[in-house]
Amino acid sequence: MTQFNTLNAINTGLIGHLHPLLVHLPIGIFAFAFIISLFGAERRATLSASLSVALLMGAVTSLFACIAGYLLSQSGEYDAALVLKHQWTGIATCVLGFLAYFIVQFRRLLVWITAAVMCVTGHFGGTLTHGEDYFLMGATASTTITTQSTDSITPVVDGAVIADTTAKKTVTQREISLYEDQVVVILQNKCYSCHSKVKKKGGLRLDSEAFIKMGGKNGAVLTAGDPDNSKLYTHLILPLGDEDHMPPKGKKQLTAGEIATIHRWVKMGNPFEKNTVSSVAPSVATTNSPVNAKEQALSNTISNVPAIQKIGLGETATVESIKTYSPASPGVLEAVKKLNVVITPIQSGSNGLALNFVNIRNFDGKMLDEIAGLKEQLVELKLTNQGVTDKDLQKLTTFKSLAHLQLEKSKITDEGLHHLKSLTSLQQLNLYGTEITDIGLESLASCKQLTNLYLWKTNVTEAGISKLKKALPKLKIEAGGFEFKKPDSIKK
Repeated sequence: MTQFNTLNAINTGLIGHLHPLLVHLPIGIFAFAFIISLFGAERRATLSASLSVALLMGAVTSLFACIAGYLLSQSGEYDAALVLKHQWTGIATCVLGFLAYFIVQFRRLLVWITAAVMCVTGHFGGTLTHGEDYFLMGATASTTITTQSTDSITPVVDGAVIADTTAKKTVTQREISLYEDQVVVILQNKCYSCHSKVKKKGGLRLDSEAFIKMGGKNGAVLTAGDPDNSKLYTHLILPLGDEDHMPPKGKKQLTAGEIATIHRWVKMGNPFEKNTVSSVAPSVATTNSPVNAKEQALSNTISNVPAIQKIGLGETATVESIKTYSPASPGVLEAVKKLNVVITPIQSGSNGLALNFVNIRNFDGKMLDEIAGLKEQLVELKLTNQGVTDKDLQKLTTFKSLAHLQLEKSKITDEGLHHLKSLTSLQQLNLYGTEITDIGLESLASCKQLTNLYLWKTNVTEAGISKLKKALPKLKIEAGGFEFKKPDSIKK
């Protein structure tokens, strides 16, 4: 049985994946035969032998393409109905090619029919590869933009409408959704070609809320509120050459802004939640570029989604003011990028930054010296699974804006936590999989702003956690449901 499964995997994986390569051979050969068929009778007669060879080669290569295509379809990653259409039109192309080769008296007509059926087959194949409406995508996008409404969005200040001498304005209620307004567009343009109804690579579909939550063959891809444990985000920032990087090398990649939007969306507690906000809509258009005004207003509103408070029916949402930081030096940013560190803005218009060392293969403490130039802007620092030591943590003492710090699976000990006392803005700390004990927790009692602490698979005890909670009553500690280790003093 094991040998059978291995052979089946080779057939569907290796041979099946040759289909995209093989299919181009009959396309080019039959196209060549079609061009010859357009010549006059005298010219066709002189090229009769070449046409015969072309038809035979086209028919044979199309047969191989059909076999490889059938094996590829067994992966179950494609829409069955569309695969069936592509399969039978492909077989028809192959049969017509052989008929055109053997039936000389009707060869010209058969070549034309073969070319026509081949075009239909190619259309179905293109849809399977690139998604539905691939050929009309540009026209559809253009039409969508030109038919948008011209409403603009202006915030209400202290319950009063901001005065405007150019138009009369009225207060309205509006629902906004980062998922529907921005994320869906990104997924549609960059992900649907491989993860939708037509093609379900890895058993994953991203074309609806339900399918995103369902995940694929390799498990969940979205963990709400935790981008670093969500493949939907982490696979985007892997090195381009990594086999898990998405979209795959050769496909159209997401821009830095689009990746930041995905990060902000996943980080929301409920990514699919809609929020109601107050807005001011002008009764008379006041701009010569209504589409641009709409797009700018929508962008400004959506960028603040994470700051919108949860509200009940009929209530008005309040938007927190954005905390701003001084702009980072372009030279420092460029130097940090060269380290292969992922830099992401935390919020539009704030200048705050998040740095992720996920792409670093050989961590060196000197890298933290390089990012020192961003200490005023650094809000989130992710050093997950890196060789960070206690000595390295000492370099973070001047990062006064640092609010989120992830040190899971690093080499830090209790001694290193002593250096975190000076991080007056620290709100969230992840110590999963480290050698931290109760002694280290005592150092964290000085971090008065700390609200979330992750301690899975550490050496802390229940007594140590209880003591820390007394010092920081508002602190939420995630212990992962593990069994607390008994202190050495009470071990038998």
